[in-house]
Amino acid sequence: MQTHEIAPQKWQSTFDSLSRIYDGATASVEILDPQIGAQMEVEDQPLRGISYDTSGIEIHFTTRDGRHLVHIIPHPKQVMIEEGEGGLLAALQIESSDDPRAILRFRSPVASKLLPSASE
Repeated sequence: MQTHEIAPQKWQSTFDSLSRIYDGATASVEILDPQIGAQMEVEDQPLRGISYDTSGIEIHFTTRDGRHLVHIIPHPKQVMIEEGEGGLLAALQIESSDDPRAILRFRSPVASKLLPSASE
């Protein structure tokens, strides 16, 4: 597994691409807290999008029963892409100044080369 940092100026374009590619795809949000360990915040629900503005990062889901879920990550300081076998995108790691690390895991991986260049 390889991990690549996304430059902050590329966050919005990367999230826009991920939102288009994964709209409706099954995804999960896992929270990694050193005090309580790994906890599933959202598990295997349809992803509707990822957005970023000055207040933070929002990950949107629509549950299978029609409810809207939003996981908010205030004050993000680092976004990393995890690549699995053959350069397939496995997850997005987001670190915040205030909260534990959040990991957005994608059920159906796509080639990370479909996203804007992470280092530009």
